[in-house]
Amino acid sequence: MKRTLSISLIWLIAGFSLLEAQTRYDELTYPELNEFQVPDIETFELDNGIKFYLVEDNELPLINMNVIVRAGSFMISNEKVGLASMTTQVMRNGGTKKYPEEELNELLENRAARMEFGMGLSSGSGSMNVLKEDFNDLLPVFIDLLKNPAFPEDKIDLAKTRTRSGISRRNDNAQSVASREFSQLIYGEESLYGRLIEYETLSNITRDDMIEFHEQAFTGSNLMIGITGDFSAPQMKDALQEAFSDYPKGTRNELDLPEVDYEFNSSINFIDKPDVNQSVVFMGHIGGLRDNPDYAALQAMNEILSGGSFSGRLMQTVRSEMGLAYSVFGSYQSNVQYKGQFYAGISTRSSATGEAINAVRDQIIRLQEEKVGEQELEEAKERVLNSLVFRYDSKSSVLRERMSYEYNGLPADAFEKYIEQLQDVTVDDIYRAANEYIQPGNMRVLVVGNASEIGDQLDEFGDVNEIDITIPRAQREDE
Repeated sequence: MKRTLSISLIWLIAGFSLLEAQTRYDELTYPELNEFQVPDIETFELDNGIKFYLVEDNELPLINMNVIVRAGSFMISNEKVGLASMTTQVMRNGGTKKYPEEELNELLENRAARMEFGMGLSSGSGSMNVLKEDFNDLLPVFIDLLKNPAFPEDKIDLAKTRTRSGISRRNDNAQSVASREFSQLIYGEESLYGRLIEYETLSNITRDDMIEFHEQAFTGSNLMIGITGDFSAPQMKDALQEAFSDYPKGTRNELDLPEVDYEFNSSINFIDKPDVNQSVVFMGHIGGLRDNPDYAALQAMNEILSGGSFSGRLMQTVRSEMGLAYSVFGSYQSNVQYKGQFYAGISTRSSATGEAINAVRDQIIRLQEEKVGEQELEEAKERVLNSLVFRYDSKSSVLRERMSYEYNGLPADAFEKYIEQLQDVTVDDIYRAANEYIQPGNMRVLVVGNASEIGDQLDEFGDVNEIDITIPRAQREDE
């Protein structure tokens, strides 16, 4: 017994000594961070319109190729929504005549390589990630996929089956439903920015449609290709010139996206989802464009209202202090090609839906009625600046950023200018931006929740518009 007590006493004394010897957090010193050197980017363009961007990175024996395609679903009619994304899906899964899918998959698996394609609203993408030693062998394979996809009927049918499955499950998750339907409230169901793939539009898509879209999109005039990795730039340039010299030039697509037709007004909208016991709420209106001179002020305002972690007002007040939220979110979006959305939202228990709507709205109005504190603003700016470090954390990220800016018509130093403008944002700038760009009295509110549990809570906000999210069935050919 005495021996045990003695040993325990020794450990206790040692523990206190260790605590006393430890340095306080505010007394810690750190070595200076290595300065990040922005890499040189070599560019050149072929006669067929393909523009290349090269960045040497000898840290690992890898080579990564990333492609931006000047195309998108904006080129597709309402009758065939889904064609753009399905085309790139079948490009990869269908292979080519020279490299059918099974042979292609085996080849890539044996080389630990990856090739992918995608297509969004206003741009497409392609990528190839390979070991340095395999680059010369696999580059022709990737080019063959770009130029000569086979589009086999069985892979088209498989892609349609998978897409139909996705359509059938699109109403399962309340958060996804709310996000999707709020976009339609802002942009309109038939708008380019709000339309959905339906069974009917999927049935309208044919192999010939895919071939035609591919020929419009994947031409030399519409390709920007960036390469980073372990190579010599002069040698890589020679290899690319030879490999892509006979690639068809085609016609350059214009990024002519329509303006958003939006009229400010308020409304309260509801989607009944009987299988949930909580409500998801979105509220807001149309947002803005990236070239807005107040872009930096709006980003700082975003951070103050709904910043990550527990730093934003919505999180601190509505969730932590009032206990109304499972999660809160929001953003004033400033898109490049078309206006984004301003929204704030919350996931809350059904019985607190009305109270939660008012609580979120109060925080939005607060931005307009009282100026933020100097310390609150400085902390918000610091959080944003710290998060931006990861935008340039590697040579490949620098290259992607450069290509993205050029694709979207932004100046090469747009990021640096944004940093400078963000650092100069003042309390008055936040106050002015909140009053100029946000209209709390003209917000469209969407609630997805259980009608039997919510009851009449929404009536205080006006006449409730019930939205039907029933998925339209495909019309049979004999109808």
